[in-house]
Amino acid sequence: MRFASLILSTLLLAASALWAEGREDAWQLLNTAEFKEIIEGDNWRVEKTIPEPLKAAAKDFEITGFFVPVLAQGEITEFLLVEDPADCPFCGSGGYGPVLEVTSKRPMPDLAEFEKITLRGQLEFNESPETLQLFRLKDAILVE
Repeated sequence: MRFASLILSTLLLAASALWAEGREDAWQLLNTAEFKEIIEGDNWRVEKTIPEPLKAAAKDFEITGFFVPVLAQGEITEFLLVEDPADCPFCGSGGYGPVLEVTSKRPMPDLAEFEKITLRGQLEFNESPETLQLFRLKDAILVE
């Protein structure tokens, strides 16, 4: 038990150090979360695993990605952020990578689709067994 605690502490320290170095590994950190679909007869549910280093980074989460608007509107406060423009879930590609739903604290300035931006906000986890969504970024602000 003591050995497991030591290993966990070491992993948390290593993750924190990586996070503090520049936060360029935010997408890698998001990718540590896992889900598993469970089908039993007519019942479907999702089991989710959110690792401790990801939970520890959630309060002041900073991430760089590409802006994907969801609705055409003048003041955009809800949109998606993708790691790579090829990961756009609406673009008809064969598959897509991680997508982060974002709610901004203030309306976003006029941004072009797939413009590279950096955001900071609160990472919120969706632990509902009824959806594949793992997390969203809320109260996000644009980092200049």
